[in-house]
Amino acid sequence: MNVKLNKAVTKPAGYRFRTLSLAVVIAASGGFSSETFAAATYAGSCQGCHGAYDSAKGATAGGYGPALSGSKKNASATKAAIASVSAMNSLSNLSDADLNAIATEIGGAADLPVATPTPTPTPTPAPTVTPAPTVTPAPTSTPAPTTRPAPFPIGCLLQSRPELDTIPTGWNVQVGKILKIILSALDCDDDTATIKGVKLPKGAKLTQAFDAESRKQVATLTWVPKAEDAGKTFDLGFQAVTLDHAGHESDASDPRWTNVTVQPAPSDVPDVESIRALIIQKAQWLADQSELILSGRIKFDRQLSKSEREALVADPVTLVDGATDAVIGEVLADVHGKWLAKIPLAEGAVPCTVKVQFQDQTAVRSVKRVPQCK
Repeated sequence: MNVKLNKAVTKPAGYRFRTLSLAVVIAASGGFSSETFAAATYAGSCQGCHGAYDSAKGATAGGYGPALSGSKKNASATKAAIASVSAMNSLSNLSDADLNAIATEIGGAADLPVATPTPTPTPTPAPTVTPAPTVTPAPTSTPAPTTRPAPFPIGCLLQSRPELDTIPTGWNVQVGKILKIILSALDCDDDTATIKGVKLPKGAKLTQAFDAESRKQVATLTWVPKAEDAGKTFDLGFQAVTLDHAGHESDASDPRWTNVTVQPAPSDVPDVESIRALIIQKAQWLADQSELILSGRIKFDRQLSKSEREALVADPVTLVDGATDAVIGEVLADVHGKWLAKIPLAEGAVPCTVKVQFQDQTAVRSVKRVPQCK
């Protein structure tokens, strides 16, 4: 709160009226609290004694203290008065910057030097350490898969002898035609095995192979009978043997036998177009007898004579596994074209379908009652 003092107030002893400063008046009167100087402005610090500033006149109006004009408005003059008059020491807390600001308000010169604060240097950041490049590990090679041995077939016992599979019997072949019989044998110890023939006819050949999927040794007999073999029946034996590291026979299976009858070459065979159809009437597996029963007929052209039909049926009907094309048997048809075959087979060797071939005719039929074919 600004207090207006009466000019008639008696001036203190020892002071000239014109030189009495604002601070002296305030200190002597006790009319202003310390809060009055909180703001470093002319109005807050000086106007109560020196009067309001008149910008048109360029001077303060004066009051209890003298009017300020000319150089008395400068900041340096105010600072000198504060330093020389002890009663003005209460204003010594004003900085040069505060005094410059007050002088500027009333048109005086802000002639007190104010030190420009030196800015705190920005610390240079430490350089970022470039991390060493990560070493890319060499790719781990994928190990080769471990070879898994094929599982033992059902019924296979360790340290057992090789076993030759059942062979169909009652083969018929004409002179000059090719007979082909496929044989197979299993050795449970996975020893090296081979299939050998016993009493094979002259000119017969036996080739060997190994079926990795079934783990069986497979042999194929091929034979083309000659004219001098016509009318003869040959008994053929086969046996599976295993070999030791020296190539000597170590174990052998029981021999199995079959027979082959050689038919003479027909002298007057009619054209095969005389055959109208080849039919499979029955294909059934008899588990209790371990036999595959096949029956059917050859349907001849009605114009064929009996002798012509006899010439045709001199060739056997060939029975073939429908999945592998392996020959499983042969049978001769009668003069009326009817035929019946009973083929002994192990249960696991029974085909799901069979083919019957005669001349250039082929018939196919599913086999009934085969457990693995359901």
